[in-house]
Amino acid sequence: MADGTGGVRADLDGDVVDELDARDTPAEVDAAFRTLRRVAVGYFVVFLVAVGGFPALSLTLDWWSHSRTVGGMSPGFVVAAFGLYAFFALLGIAAARLSTAVEARMLGGPAEAGAAEAGPAGTGHNGTGHDGGHDEDADRPGGSR
Repeated sequence: MADGTGGVRADLDGDVVDELDARDTPAEVDAAFRTLRRVAVGYFVVFLVAVGGFPALSLTLDWWSHSRTVGGMSPGFVVAAFGLYAFFALLGIAAARLSTAVEARMLGGPAEAGAAEAGPAGTGHNGTGHDGGHDEDADRPGGSR
C-alpha cells in the first residue's frame, strides 16, 4: 500500500481495521476454504495413486523391473530417477495454479468488482482508452461539433 501501513488503518472510531480482511464476509472465506480443501485433497489423492502405483507396477509387471532401456536401466528405475520428479513438479505447479485461481475468483469484495468494471485508472470508463462515445475533440475550441 502507498501509505506504508501494510493495509492496516484506523476507522472513524479509532478502531484498527485490516483492509485486506474487510472486503470478504466470513461465509465467503469459509466457502473458499472448503473449496481449497477439496482441491488439496484431490491433488493428494493423485499424489498417493502415483506413489502407490510405482510399487504396484514393480510387483505385478515383470518387464517393469527386468527389461532394459537406455543405458541398461529398467523402466522402473527410469521412472523413479526422472519421471517421478517431473510428475511431482507438474502436480505441484498445477495445484498451485488452480488454488490461486480459485482463491482469486472466490475472494474479493464488491469494491474490486466495481474497480474492474470501471477499468484501469486513466484509461476511460471501460478500460479501452475511450470513455464510451464521448468525443473529446468536441470539447476543444474549434472541435468537431
